[in-house]
Amino acid sequence: MTQKLRILLYVMMAYLTIFGILFIFLPSVAEKVLSTSLPDRPLSMLYGQLTLTFAFIAYLASQGGNGLSKLTNALMVMTAGHVIIFAFLLATGGLAFAAAGPPLIINLVFTALLFVFRPSAGA
Repeated sequence: MTQKLRILLYVMMAYLTIFGILFIFLPSVAEKVLSTSLPDRPLSMLYGQLTLTFAFIAYLASQGGNGLSKLTNALMVMTAGHVIIFAFLLATGGLAFAAAGPPLIINLVFTALLFVFRPSAGA
């Protein structure tokens, strides 16, 4: 991997991390930065979590090496993040069980299966 590509991936990671944090923790600031309204708070949180997952993927890509193992880890982070977000929305009343329960359960299953079936570092 070239040094320029590595630097580009780090810049992308920083950019995505900033927006992910804004979407999750500071949506009103994200609205001002993006000059738009974010009418759906739960959906904005999911966008933020996905953006942070893509930041993690950029970091993994910048490290080179075993792609399958790293991609599996990235997917596991994404599904685990969905579990956390949907559990939070369910616990705080942001979404009813009919809306948050099914994706929470599905992503919990995916996370567990990715953990159990993940490739070893040497594979």
